[in-house]
Amino acid sequence: MMSEAILVSTLSSSEIHQELRDEKKEDDSWSSLPEELLSLMLSRVYFSDYPRFRATCASWQRASPPLELTPHYPKYQSPCLLLHGLRQAIEFFNPMYNIPYKTDISELSHITVYSFNHGWLLMGSGDGHHTFFLDPFTKVKIEIPNIPSNITFSKICFTSSPTSLDCMVIGFTIILGDLRVGIIKHGEENWTIEDFRSSQFWLRFHLSDCNPILHNGWYYCLDTAGNLGVLKPESVRDSWHIYPQRLPWKLRDTLRQCFIVESNKDILLVFVYCGGDRCVCVYKLDFSKMVWERIEDLGNRTLYISNTTSFSTNSTIRGMGNKIFFPKFNGKDGVFYSLASKRYHTYDDDACENPREIKELKEFVWATWVLPQFASVSGEDPKW
Repeated sequence: MMSEAILVSTLSSSEIHQELRDEKKEDDSWSSLPEELLSLMLSRVYFSDYPRFRATCASWQRASPPLELTPHYPKYQSPCLLLHGLRQAIEFFNPMYNIPYKTDISELSHITVYSFNHGWLLMGSGDGHHTFFLDPFTKVKIEIPNIPSNITFSKICFTSSPTSLDCMVIGFTIILGDLRVGIIKHGEENWTIEDFRSSQFWLRFHLSDCNPILHNGWYYCLDTAGNLGVLKPESVRDSWHIYPQRLPWKLRDTLRQCFIVESNKDILLVFVYCGGDRCVCVYKLDFSKMVWERIEDLGNRTLYISNTTSFSTNSTIRGMGNKIFFPKFNGKDGVFYSLASKRYHTYDDDACENPREIKELKEFVWATWVLPQFASVSGEDPKW
């Protein structure tokens, strides 16, 4: 101890100051990184690490605007899967990194997620009548009037951001073969209920598990056999049309799931079959004939499929195109289907070739694909 004290005392004040400056210079090296490099780093940061990035130092904070000012940032942010359930911790799963991120969104406990769109979740309580919007990333919440107690909708979706004056929430259900629709617009206090009867009265239409999609002002619905229903909300009562689809009986016998998704102005149908082995087929709607035509390649498009929300993105990352991502896991690894190989794969690139492995895939029925888009809303929760 004495020798160390003597050694220190032999240093001149200028030398001590120089050492302190050297140490400070090393610390400053992180804060003096070029802005271009910080932007590149930030574009690869997952949204849950965004606040940590901003807290590093003043220069890093200046390079990363607050979340409410960055509705589409980071620009390379990939869709993620929101996993929730009564007996499950709430997590976001990022398919690019094959890593789950736990979250503490208390609003997601003991609720039902109806759909996701424009950065917002539309959710309901266990009784199916209390409904509200939630931005899962900023936790901004918007309450809307309760669904009438004598009505239960099997599917509910919405047209635009709930902060937009033209937002409309629409619920669907089938009553004795007819379509019942509930509509409430931004600012309204009561739901409007309408019944629609199809001219094809002999055809029973049973809504599939996936949500309808809005395309050019019309809602497109699937039934459990792949038939297509089309509705023009707020139009005349004969605006509900059913278009029967003549699929091979062999396919109908093995049909397990079907999903509808809008993709680059196209409407796509994704069929999941089961039997000796499970396969996935994709069809595109021919608007001139209103029939499904099979396609073998998605190009650079990537589909994200779930019962509550399905959407398509144009892949900007090599190797991500021509794939379909499902809310399915093989152990702890996420699973996707490649149209090129016609096989399921895990994120570590192991093909699930064995039928036994495929049957053991775990599917999260209530999971929802979401896109990190931070609502530009601050202060108190906005009103409906």
